[in-house]
Order: sequence, then C-alpha cells, then structure tokens
Amino acid sequence: MSDALVPDLVPRPLPDPAPAAGGRTVYLETYGCQMNVYDSQVILGLLADAGLARSEDPLTADVVLINTCSVREHAEHKVISRVGELRHARAQAGRPPAVLGICGCMAERLQAELTRQRHPVDLVVGVDRYQELPDLVTDQLSRRADPGGPAPRGAVAVGHDPDVHYVAPPELYPTNNSHLVTIHKGCDYRCTYCIVPYTRGPQSEKDPGAIEAEIAGILARGGREVTLLGQNVTAYRWRDGLDFAGLLRRLAAIPGLDRIRFLTGHPRDMHPHLMETIGAEPTVCPWLHVPPQSGSDRILRRMKRRYTSAEYLDMVAHARRAIPDVTFSGDVIVGFPGETAADFQATLDLLRAVRFDTIFAFKYSERPGVPAARLADDVPLAEKKRRLADVLATQDDIWADIAAAQVGAVWEAVVEEPARRPAGHWRLRTPANRKVVAPLSAGAPGQVHRVRITGWRNTAFLGEPV
Repeated sequence: MSDALVPDLVPRPLPDPAPAAGGRTVYLETYGCQMNVYDSQVILGLLADAGLARSEDPLTADVVLINTCSVREHAEHKVISRVGELRHARAQAGRPPAVLGICGCMAERLQAELTRQRHPVDLVVGVDRYQELPDLVTDQLSRRADPGGPAPRGAVAVGHDPDVHYVAPPELYPTNNSHLVTIHKGCDYRCTYCIVPYTRGPQSEKDPGAIEAEIAGILARGGREVTLLGQNVTAYRWRDGLDFAGLLRRLAAIPGLDRIRFLTGHPRDMHPHLMETIGAEPTVCPWLHVPPQSGSDRILRRMKRRYTSAEYLDMVAHARRAIPDVTFSGDVIVGFPGETAADFQATLDLLRAVRFDTIFAFKYSERPGVPAARLADDVPLAEKKRRLADVLATQDDIWADIAAAQVGAVWEAVVEEPARRPAGHWRLRTPANRKVVAPLSAGAPGQVHRVRITGWRNTAFLGEPV
C-alpha cells in the first residue's frame, strides 16, 4: 500500500455545503484516505458553484459520483460492486438513471476502461481534472434532457498536471476541529509496491503563500487546527529551497493557529533539523506517522524504501530526544514477495523496539504496473493471514503496556465530537494524537479540556475532566 495516507474502505462522511437554490443535485461517496476526503470537498465546492446542491440520497440525486482509491485491489472491486448496486437500487425504486461518475485514483489508473466494463459509468475524472467536472456534468445532464439529441456517452478526463493545486472551500471543511490542507501531491520515491506515483503523478508542491492564505481562510471562519496532507509531506521543498521544517516555522507563526498536525512522513526525510523544529514549535503536534513497512533490511531493499531498520530506529531515538511526549504511528506490510520467516520476525522485533501507539497493517496486495508486480507473489495467502494476525496481536500487547502506564496522567485534549457511547461523553484528542473519551457537562468542537486518564478501551483512553 501507499505510504501516503492510511486507506479506509468505508465511505467517509462529508459536511453539507450551503444548499444551492433549486436546480440539480449531486450525491458523493468517498473511499480512501484523507487526501480523497479533501478532494471530495473540492469537488463539492466546484459543483456548488455550478448550481448543484449536495444530496444525501443516491436514489434521487441527478448526479452520483464516487471518489476512489487504488491502493489495494479490494478497494477497486468494492467500487465496481457499488456502481452495480447504485444502478440496481435506482431501477428498483423506479428512478431514472443518474449521471454516474468515478473520480480519483481509480479513474486515473483505469481511465476509459471504466466506461466499457460490466457496470459502465458516464464520467471518469482523474485527480488533476476536477475543474472540468462542472462542464462535463452539465453536458451529460443536457444530453439526457434532450430526447432528440445524441445519446449520452462516457466522458473521460484524465492526465497529470503539476501546476494544478486545489483549495477546498472553507465552508465544506469537516466539523471535528482539524481542517485538512494539502501542501503537495504525488510522490517521487516510487517504492516498488506503490501505485501512488502512477495515480497521483510526480511530486508537485503547493505555493507556500497559497497554503498560508488557505489557513487564513480557515481561521477567519473559526478554525484553530489544521492537518497538512501530502503523499509525503516531509519531502516538501519549494523552489526557493524552503523545506518542510521551514514551512512548519512559517505556519506556526500565523496568529490564531493553535495546532498543526501532518501526515504522512517518509523515514528518509525525517532529518534531525526537522525533528528539532517540531520539538521547538509548540504549535506543531508531537505525533509522527512514519511508516516502516518492514523490519527486514532485505525486504526494505526489495521495496526500494531507501533506509535500513537501524536508520529507522536511529530516527525514532532522535525524535524521542528532540520532541517532548512524541508518539508514533505507522504502516506495515506482511507477505511481501520473498518475505521469509526471518524477515517477518525482524518486523515483529522492530515493532517491539519502536513501541508504536498505532499501526495499520496489511497483507501484501499486488497492483498492476508497479515494479513489485514483476516479483513472484510467493507467500501463500494463509501465511499472509497468519503473519497479519501475529502483527496485530503483538501491537495489542504493546498498546496495552503503553496504555496501562498512562493511567493517572493529566493531559490537555481538544474536543472533537460527541462519543457514540456512553451518553454525555465526548471524544477528545491530545496533541500526541491520543483519543480520549470523557464526560463533559458542556462540550463543543475546539474546546480544550484537562482530563485525567482513568483507563482505556480498545485504542481510546477513558478520562475524567480535571
């Protein structure tokens, strides 16, 4: 999978935009990472400007879009199935077909093939072509409204443009307090298993002035926290030599910005001066999502990760010296081609040495067209499943030990949203990205509370207000 951001194959909720007056409606589902969530905010903003209001109902919307992920094969299969489900559900409900489109990484990878498959779609729009969506949607709707005109046919807009960088409208940001801001797109590392350089293109930076202006717009509407996004944010380098550490210093100086989070980092770009900058800037949260992927140097070379396990551990040690209260999360792939029992044991050893708060672990999934696809996928599926279970069990033990040591600690945490249970409890998040569920007599996203840790359940701490 990609280092970029951890994929979530459940549709991600987005806030409602301000409703357009009358006119057509659009329903949008988002699969994938936070970059996809941000892109969906962009899409909704562009279509709102064109007069399409957001709909919550795929059976009644005039336009149905799916913003997609290609990191794993399962993600693409899920989208293809969802297209068939949507068409069938509308037919069962006696509704006319919607203009149905696929956007995002899957559109970029499969392109016109999506208009010819078993469940063909009307629109295929890649990650750098969203500005064309309003005209493409309008054309499709006009063709359907003219019974004597030419039959609608699939429209495809794909291809990378390094000069295209979107800004999501502030009124479409999520309400859980952390506002997403992309700072670059694409990746130049080309890890052998990763589809991102092919679906998102080469690395291209957003102008730091544009990033500052976007954050200023967030703050003007009451925001106080941002999460900087990119396939590899730590590789950010503007044309005047401004690197990610310099960008963090610039953003930390913006009045009214209380917290800066970021993901994802690459171990090779976690330079000592970057870690020292994070430690010296109170606005920058002490949480590093830096995927190791494997603990075996041999497998890391096959993955083309450009570091060794010893270098990764040196980075962790330096971060712990430079950044007070730092926590780590990361990604792990098991069953990569050629992974032996000894290679896998090295991964377990790395997990125990680092002591991550959270990991996201996946069985290796071959992606067509990437260099690793030329390697024999020689670890049996049953063994991949066993290794994945071992990784998760090891992490559970590590987390239980970490969590038990925190009972009695008092932390500052920011309110995000009401907890699903129990009643009267809220979900909060610390600067170190630890989730806390605590009862609050009055809560609102963005409020900061001091909480004493009383226990933990799963990956969340339980607390009480101090």
